[in-house]
Amino acid sequence: MLKGPLALVVLVALALAGAEIRRRLRARGVGAPALESFLFVGIGIGLGSLGLGMFPDTVVLTLRPVVLLGVTWIGLVVGLQLDFRVLGRLQAWHRWVGLGVPAAAGAVVAAGSLLAGHPPHEVVLLAAVAMLASPRVVLLLARTAAPSDRAAMRLLKLVMALSSIPAVVLFGAATGLAGAGGGSLTQALGGGERLLLMVGLAVVLGYATIVLLAGERTLVHILAVLIGVTALSAGAALLLGGEPMLMAMIAGAVVMNRCRFPHRILRAAHGLEMPMLVALLVLLGAWWRAEAFPWTVLLLLVVVRGAALLALGWATASMARRRGVAVHRSDLGAGLLPQGPLTLAILIASVAHGQTAPAIGEAVFAAMLANHLLGWLWTRRVLFKKAGATGGEEP
Repeated sequence: MLKGPLALVVLVALALAGAEIRRRLRARGVGAPALESFLFVGIGIGLGSLGLGMFPDTVVLTLRPVVLLGVTWIGLVVGLQLDFRVLGRLQAWHRWVGLGVPAAAGAVVAAGSLLAGHPPHEVVLLAAVAMLASPRVVLLLARTAAPSDRAAMRLLKLVMALSSIPAVVLFGAATGLAGAGGGSLTQALGGGERLLLMVGLAVVLGYATIVLLAGERTLVHILAVLIGVTALSAGAALLLGGEPMLMAMIAGAVVMNRCRFPHRILRAAHGLEMPMLVALLVLLGAWWRAEAFPWTVLLLLVVVRGAALLALGWATASMARRRGVAVHRSDLGAGLLPQGPLTLAILIASVAHGQTAPAIGEAVFAAMLANHLLGWLWTRRVLFKKAGATGGEEP
């Protein structure tokens, strides 16, 4: 079994190697974006206590700085993609659909988990996970075939693009209000005060990033500043007992919407996104150990979430038709079933706060596999079943 420093070296080597292999495969036109997250988690399982035993069961706590830095970086990337100018150009019903569908799915799963007797922190985790939908399957299939219902695909992509906002806000706000941990300076603060302080610090860090990167064009310098801001966000969230992913997302959103050339910063942030993500996924796999499987979690995230998305998809299609958009598929909610790496990032962030049992993580991962398979089948056989068809108007 590897000790802390050696485990860190091995983890960094795996993260860099995984990102480089992925880059080279993509350069040759080879890759399976929708399956890569599962592959890296599987590598972590093979190296953890369920496999070779190279990493200890407490690897997430042992390497907590890596976890904090990784989830904060993921939050920063999410924030750098939140262009409110683009959101402002959308019609009002587009925003209602894009934010309302994920929020409603999360509310249904939250209600089910409360009825099932889950503690509050698990209710928040399951609700945040239920909100997330990944566009990877749709984007991958769109490279090789045209959708049979273009309007339905555009509505799906809209919801997928915005689903990260309510999920990260819910998870981050609930963590901040709960105040898991925190330094001595914030022990006297209430949950609302702590959350407001986190938001204020995040805004300050966002504007500080803009000032420090004003006129900067060198990739190395941009990355150095972003790493420093990420570390400050993670440290501040740790002292406040909050969630660094939310702080980083707010800071990234400030940069995206107030900086003159934000896309240069976003490209630099994407450069380290994959190594950070690989490290988190390997740690997640190594953290698991055999425990009783919670079937209620699988039921909530597959059956209950799936039924909610189908109903919400039907309502969305009806709303679009009333506004003159020719959506032919009423079952488009099935296209929202697949979930991406942000889901696992939220899961490991919950693990880092010491709030999640390995059995819950195992059930969330199993639900992701099931949702991915079901969503892939629907998208491949229904949405892209007629290559070359372009039915439907743009919403």
